[in-house]
Amino acid sequence: MENRISDVEPKLGSVSSAKEEIDLKLFHASEIRPVNILKSLQLSNEAIAASKEIAYDEGAALGYRHSGVCSRLLAKYDDAFEYFEKALDIYNRLNDPHGKAKVYNSIGNIYLNLSDYKYSLEYLHKCLGIIKDINDKQFEADVLINIGLAYQELGDFASSLEYNLQSMQTFTNNGLTVPVSLLNNIGIVYQNLGEYETSLEYFKEGLRLAEEKDNQLDKGFALGNISLVYLLQKNHEAAIKSLFESLEIFCALGNRQAEANAYLNIGKTYRDMDQFGKAIEYESKALELHEAISDLSGKSSTLLLIGGIYYSMGEYEKAREYYVNGLRVAQDIGDYINETEAYLLIAGYFAGNNETALALDNLFMANNLAEKRDAKKDISRVHRLYFEIYRSTGNFEKAFEHFEKHFGLEKEINSIESERKLKSLSIQYQFENSEKERQIALQEKEIYKLKNVELAEANSRLLKLNEEKNEFIGIAAHDLKNPLSGILVYSKKLRTRIDKYSKEQIIEIASQMEIASEKMFKLIEKFLDVNFIESGKQNINSAKFNAADLLKQTLTLNINHAKTKNIAIELICEDEMEMISDKDSLGQILDNLISNAVKFTFPDKNILIKALFAGENIRFEVIDEGPGLTESDKERLFERFARLSATPTGNEISTGLGLSIAHKLTLMLGGKLWCESEAGKGATFIVEIPAAAEPLTETVSV
Repeated sequence: MENRISDVEPKLGSVSSAKEEIDLKLFHASEIRPVNILKSLQLSNEAIAASKEIAYDEGAALGYRHSGVCSRLLAKYDDAFEYFEKALDIYNRLNDPHGKAKVYNSIGNIYLNLSDYKYSLEYLHKCLGIIKDINDKQFEADVLINIGLAYQELGDFASSLEYNLQSMQTFTNNGLTVPVSLLNNIGIVYQNLGEYETSLEYFKEGLRLAEEKDNQLDKGFALGNISLVYLLQKNHEAAIKSLFESLEIFCALGNRQAEANAYLNIGKTYRDMDQFGKAIEYESKALELHEAISDLSGKSSTLLLIGGIYYSMGEYEKAREYYVNGLRVAQDIGDYINETEAYLLIAGYFAGNNETALALDNLFMANNLAEKRDAKKDISRVHRLYFEIYRSTGNFEKAFEHFEKHFGLEKEINSIESERKLKSLSIQYQFENSEKERQIALQEKEIYKLKNVELAEANSRLLKLNEEKNEFIGIAAHDLKNPLSGILVYSKKLRTRIDKYSKEQIIEIASQMEIASEKMFKLIEKFLDVNFIESGKQNINSAKFNAADLLKQTLTLNINHAKTKNIAIELICEDEMEMISDKDSLGQILDNLISNAVKFTFPDKNILIKALFAGENIRFEVIDEGPGLTESDKERLFERFARLSATPTGNEISTGLGLSIAHKLTLMLGGKLWCESEAGKGATFIVEIPAAAEPLTETVSV
């Protein structure tokens, strides 16, 4: 990612219009956001200001969206809401449903952060309704993931699984790549259901996909999730190993948010192992990073965790200090989950210190917050602590009252979880069943299609071969006609009127006949080359040679043609460019590219030829000053007999075969050939050949 970011920055001052500069700045803001949220926010706000100056509503709306996302990540939720409202106003004015859906999705994510799952689901479902109308399957699948996440946070794992599996179906049914994040989310659901082995299967599949795509960020997250399952299974050695692997990845990527979470989980693992010193060491690193990136929610969680470690060590006053600091941070940002946790921990501290009144005060606050969220597990913990306090003070009536509430809630929680687990298993069964049925139906359909397709393809191949044969004959007849006519004309002149011509005139006529004969020979040679290569008779014989010498020799073959058009050719290459490849095939490639450049360059213009090392390849560039190529031309450039809009500039003949031959030979040598060009601006042909690599041994068909 850092490479992409560094590529963008130099371009910011070199764009041709204000809109382009705004768009590039917004792209830069998006790219840099994972590693520097504040810089991303700054760039987005600059883009907003610039958009307002030129009345560029689309740029302003996108800028507000980017700034809103940054503010959400910084836990500045009021600012985020303000930015999103402004973006929404513009999208309503522009009648842009897609933009509105993006904003609704972002607002839903804010409410997710605020643990207000009711409003989160309201906005996410609004978003989903719009997406279905505009038929954006990728976005639809992404929003289904977010809805699944909201239900996951609610503890409704059955509904979470249902929406996550809907998302998976949307991805697979529309030929879209299933993201690793979705596999991770499903794994987390099963983890919460206590299905650890199933959970690991999804996490490991996510890891496999991430490694397959070489997506280091996804790999890091998958490893982190795997470590948490190992931690739950008390497999501390495996948990630590996975966590350090994920940490190494996040550090290399510069993703400080993920790095902080990795440190936090390492600290949790060491705490579980009763290695409190190491636990505090890594939690402190997590705290430092959360502060550096202004992740206040993460900061609050970490402060509470460190406090818990000190409490386990018997350093109660130090624990209380961290609990209070964690509470203050949570209150500042409206993080009700951490605020509830802090009150519970502080209540436990005071209860352990026999300060009953203060313990009860904090329990009262925890209970209010837990009931506000309908967080039954937290309410149950509140009543459990009430029971312990009243029992220790001898108030057995109150103790029994709260024990009954705690016991009733635990029964309800277990009943709900059992019901949800059964529902989840049912949903999984239905999904797997419907997926099997879909696969069977697809297979049957494919078998039927194949039978018809095979016949159609066979017929099509025959028709194409016949067309190509007729095309080949037509082109050969057409392109050979002119030089043959010239030879016939000059022959007739010599036969019928030789006594009328001087010696000098006879020599001139003979020269013209020679030129016409050479043209015929070259045309026939091209036709034979195509046949030779495509029949599989072209042998690849690798040997060591100097590519610079070969290039110079090939250039010599084309220099006379260039002189007839007064074209200057400049060569830039090193003297020694040793390579192991097929010298003859490479010479053929270079000859076709150089002769093509001479053919299409305007008289009195220039051709630049370069040869340079490019990693493990040698790169040849042939740059002409000709008519250039249209996008349509570039699509057909390497086809046989391609007739392009650009034509030779000196009455030369173009068979449409030279570049096709060069392309096929390049592939046979294990290289690649492409063209960079715009209509009216000349063309640059680039070929890269491995300096020392095993070439393909079979015939390449293109």
